[in-house]
Amino acid sequence: MNNAYKKFAYYYDDAISEIDYDLWLEFIEPYLNKDSKILDLACGSGTLAILLKLEGYNVAGLDLSESIIEIAKEKAKINHLNIPFYVADMANFNLNEKFDVITCFFDSINFLQNEELVIKTFNSVKKHLNKGGIFIFDVFSLDMLDEYINNEIIKDFQTYKLVWKTKKATDLSLVHNIEIYDKLDSVTLKENYYEYYYDLEKLNIEGFSLIKKSGDFNDDYLEGDERLIFVYKCL
Repeated sequence: MNNAYKKFAYYYDDAISEIDYDLWLEFIEPYLNKDSKILDLACGSGTLAILLKLEGYNVAGLDLSESIIEIAKEKAKINHLNIPFYVADMANFNLNEKFDVITCFFDSINFLQNEELVIKTFNSVKKHLNKGGIFIFDVFSLDMLDEYINNEIIKDFQTYKLVWKTKKATDLSLVHNIEIYDKLDSVTLKENYYEYYYDLEKLNIEGFSLIKKSGDFNDDYLEGDERLIFVYKCL
């Protein structure tokens, strides 16, 4: 995979500051108990893992980006929390331990470059789930994909300016073009990331049973929902 955040990692939290992490927390808590052991895949800078830990859960995080994991570790340290964070590819990881719940949010599945990697991710998750364990993740819908004809976010901070442009690359993929102008060093950083649409229910996923499909954090999926959330049980 080549989607590990590089220098962008240091601006990550500012860039996604509008995300309401409490919505994710509220969605997954019915599948947790105080003894649950949780792994957050593609954990980014660790915000959700930290929220779970503050709620008293036993949680670990994993991400492909070494630089963003360093930020996650620092945030946990600032909050006086002991959270294991791992640098690994979610399509091929081996932690030699089992979990009760594994999460993977914020379109992270969509960053996988082909269906083979999606299947490999499910296989890696299965190896790390206890029997009856839960895998919760989201993907974007075709309705959301169709909205990205040309989307632009501009954020102007005291020390830097961020321009994030998203558009359709193909009928079933998006490209994110990110430019960050560092006002202190007069340097512009540029990075590109691709996302791909997958119809999860048409993939040959073995060892799991789909127990819930939700749209936009509602109880059920409705046509037109932009974010699809799946809950699978490990058989």
